[in-house]
Amino acid sequence: MAYIAVDKEEMLTLPVAVARLSQGLSSVDYGLAMAGATIAFIPMLIFFIAFQKFFIKGISVGALKG
Repeated sequence: MAYIAVDKEEMLTLPVAVARLSQGLSSVDYGLAMAGATIAFIPMLIFFIAFQKFFIKGISVGALKG
């Protein structure tokens, strides 16, 4: 089952790579899928925590009328 058309394994997007990692021949290893998703999520969480002030400020400024 192909999720995306690329020539090289190194060019896969992160969600596609995690999906391919967890699929076996006859079943899906949900533990491996959850571990891969957690590892993929950690850098995004760190980025959000580091720049949370700017995200919140941008949301509040964009919500003002006027």
